[in-house]
Amino acid sequence: MKTNIILLTLLSLMISYHIKGQNKNHMTEKTMKIKNGSTQISYLEEGKGDKTLLLLHGWCINSAYWENQIDYFKEKYKVVAIDLPGFGKSTSQRQEWTIQQYGTDVIEVIDQLGLSNVILVGHSMSGEIILEAALKDHPSVIGLVGIDNFKMIDVHFTPEQLAEMQSYMDLLQKDFKNTAPVYADKMLFHPSTDEAVRNRVKKDFEHADPEIGFSALKELMNYSMLESAGLANLNYKLYLINSDFVPTNAGGLARHCKSSFEVVDIHDTGHYPMIEKPEEFNKLLEATIEGIE
Repeated sequence: MKTNIILLTLLSLMISYHIKGQNKNHMTEKTMKIKNGSTQISYLEEGKGDKTLLLLHGWCINSAYWENQIDYFKEKYKVVAIDLPGFGKSTSQRQEWTIQQYGTDVIEVIDQLGLSNVILVGHSMSGEIILEAALKDHPSVIGLVGIDNFKMIDVHFTPEQLAEMQSYMDLLQKDFKNTAPVYADKMLFHPSTDEAVRNRVKKDFEHADPEIGFSALKELMNYSMLESAGLANLNYKLYLINSDFVPTNAGGLARHCKSSFEVVDIHDTGHYPMIEKPEEFNKLLEATIEGIE
């Protein structure tokens, strides 16, 4: 009898594992070429609906970070998650990896796929990318949601902090593979962040292309000087779902957001709430999306 119970338990676990694997593997991975064929975009696409969610990942990670959101939202919306050029499986023949270029990539994806009623959802570095894309006032874009970004508008750093940042950039340029995961450990996780999440992020950082990773981060820092002006010209309300582990400077947003803003805090997560607390995150994102006309 005891043996039968053990066998049934193992079988149950195997079935559960198999179903979970199917949930991920059934997603349709596609590719398309943009920019006269010089850039190839890998992307996931599921679902149908009047609105399209275009999901953009952060620095040195990839579209797979959105798998929980694709599964959750595909019954109600068309959901597209791309690998940004230079990350994941997407490639590009370019020498510079600027936020402006990424913004253009997003618009070309919208046009090539014929997407309509698009809500741009950008995590981390992609907050700046969706801002740049939204500033182009494409008629298909109806809103944007940032995930753990735009937290430091009008925050001024001390000379010591600036020197520390420069020291980190110097180390990153010299030894990206070992420096990037250390940065993740020090800066991007909450004390409660699961070890599997930590290891996943650090592994992706470690295996990112060093030249692209360093260049993209440098360009992101350069673009941060333009954020306030961009928000002042933004013709969309800015929605943010941010971890409160590092607080958002709402005063800076209030001074610069031309079309208003709304910040929803998610608690007890680090920089990756979509994989750290996916159920809670999905409900917050769902409520945010429903508020966008």
